[in-house]
Amino acid sequence: MMQCIFNNRNDRKSELAKADRLAPETVTWSIPAKSVVTLDDDPGSWQHTKAVAAYPADLLKDKILSAKERLVLDFGETLVGKVRLKLESPQADSPVRLRILAAELPYEAKCDPETFDGGLGRAWLQEELITAYDFPAEIELPNRYSLRYLVINVLSCPHKSKVKITRAEVIARSAVGKDLPRPLPQWDNELALIDAACARTLRNCMQKIAEDGPKRDRRLWLGDLRLQALVNHVTFQRYDQIERSIRILCACKDDRGMIPGAVIMRPEPHNSSFILDYSLLFSRLLLEHCRFSGDLDIGGEFFPIAEKQLTFYRDKLDKDGSFNNPGYWLFIDHCDELDRSTPIACTAIRALESLAELAKILNMPESKINRLQEETVVWRNTLRRSSFDTDSGMLSSGSSRQFSWASQIWGILAGVLSPEEGRCILQDWEKRENIIKPVSPYLMHYLLEAFRMCGMENELTRTIRSYWGGMIKHGADTFWEVYLPDDDFFTPYGSDPRNNSACHAWSGTPGYFLRTIPER
Repeated sequence: MMQCIFNNRNDRKSELAKADRLAPETVTWSIPAKSVVTLDDDPGSWQHTKAVAAYPADLLKDKILSAKERLVLDFGETLVGKVRLKLESPQADSPVRLRILAAELPYEAKCDPETFDGGLGRAWLQEELITAYDFPAEIELPNRYSLRYLVINVLSCPHKSKVKITRAEVIARSAVGKDLPRPLPQWDNELALIDAACARTLRNCMQKIAEDGPKRDRRLWLGDLRLQALVNHVTFQRYDQIERSIRILCACKDDRGMIPGAVIMRPEPHNSSFILDYSLLFSRLLLEHCRFSGDLDIGGEFFPIAEKQLTFYRDKLDKDGSFNNPGYWLFIDHCDELDRSTPIACTAIRALESLAELAKILNMPESKINRLQEETVVWRNTLRRSSFDTDSGMLSSGSSRQFSWASQIWGILAGVLSPEEGRCILQDWEKRENIIKPVSPYLMHYLLEAFRMCGMENELTRTIRSYWGGMIKHGADTFWEVYLPDDDFFTPYGSDPRNNSACHAWSGTPGYFLRTIPER
């Protein structure tokens, strides 16, 4: 069985060449604008903004626009691609200049970009300034966007003939094609809409690489990839693209052998972030890819790299078995107040358990499998002794003995809490007080995994309906990077929610659970 650890630049180039051979041809299709909308203030709508259809986009060809006029087009669904406009200005005696803003959500479309005050760069706002000199003009905007709405501001146009926009379309693109999988017959309309939004989210994120978000950051993130692979398995089944992503991640590991949390593809693939919990997820990603695709060779090829990731946790354990974080970035969730001590320990336990499972399906020596399994038991028992609170029946974290859902979720997934204990904890989980709740759909995914591990399928489906169904009720047709039902403007990026992504890979996993409900 082939094994591979990259020790020099030539090895890295060779692995990237293998990944390049798996690079997809993107499929394109044209979607014309569906309607012209107004963006109305509405306290009952998400972010207090409602898109209201004014007239069909077909009527645009008859509308004469003057300088300082503003149009907002709705394409009917969230798409990724390039915008094409056809402009007419008969007998024009001067150019036409337009300011364009592509937006995923109504609030983003309503706001003036000049007021942006976010923690990330303003350049993530999808703005363009275009000038047409000769008419009729067919213009394809230079960049790719993720959008449902297109805001067109006429800055300048001929005084006499003015300007018409006779056609507006998105040349949409995806590595997995246009079509979404059909809903299952047992679903009601709500579940069908949730599943479609999950598949559309994945479709839009599957570009030349498996991106985290096609608006922002357009990177290959390991944590997102593992969740994308789950949805891909029950929808498009493009295992070649998951393999390509695995190869790119491994090629971009650092000199220590640590797999990056993220890879930026331009100008050439290079690592950008090292997140310990993401690196620990690699063994689970590799195990599931082998199971889903049936390709065991890749498991053997990258097993040593998966095994190496455990050393970055193992080497920082104190004599008593507790993790002494020397400055690693630990993510777990978008929550500043979260103590990550117990969640990261549980992530490591599950990574070690996944490595043992992978070794078993690869028919590795019993001695190796036993060693991995025995270490898993030791880590599990050590964490149980230090963190289990007998009064509450829950796991605490850190010196403050903090209680969080992250600790309980990962404690269940790591087997530190038994399924019976998990069921007691997860009953009426939303009503519990004095426990730090999930902030992002990323951690909410792992809550769904915990429900399934505890055999709580009814609670799993109810949570999908309440949380992801909540986004659907607010108009989502792809799922958002962050979502707090009681905070329309929450953002982990400063104070401006326009940096948030409204089509984000880690948010689309309910489709996996809905399409893999165990038989009863």
